[in-house]
Amino acid sequence: MIPRKAFLEGLVAMLTPRDVLVSCLGANARYLPHLAVPAPCFALCDSMGAAIPLALGMALQRPDRHVIALEGDGSLMMSPNVLATVAAARPANLTALLWVNRHYESSGGQTLPAAPLDWVGLARGMGLGHVEAVADLLALRAAYPRARDARAPALLVLDVAFDPHEEIPPYSERPDEIRARFRVG
Repeated sequence: MIPRKAFLEGLVAMLTPRDVLVSCLGANARYLPHLAVPAPCFALCDSMGAAIPLALGMALQRPDRHVIALEGDGSLMMSPNVLATVAAARPANLTALLWVNRHYESSGGQTLPAAPLDWVGLARGMGLGHVEAVADLLALRAAYPRARDARAPALLVLDVAFDPHEEIPPYSERPDEIRARFRVG
């Protein structure tokens, strides 16, 4: 499995200034201020389950921008119905990346319930037409452009390594810094 930071750096390298990035996933939101993200970036730490709904609102409001949401499997388990809402709204400019590591990482690394979740099948069953499983960086580099070009809401399901000893940067941004990194023209 690929470490979180490698996937995150791979994604950031594919972003453009016309994109909008939304992350409410704790570790990703902590890493993003330390990366050269070329797009406006809204990274609010540990607001579980909020990335996809926030990104959906942004995508509907700004159809001229491609909006990317970063969400974790534990967060999405809190409100998986948002996938049906995205499918019904059909924003052509929304791609969500689901970081599957089978842990509630932000709250201490607790293991998720042992229910066998098929995220790809669930997303397709909820009506999302463009859904792909992503196992490594090469697959991400191929899948992300396809998702972006799908002209429909897309979900990429990333199988991410869980490392309880990963040195995740502390969350350091204040609300005014988040606002400054997120200015969308």
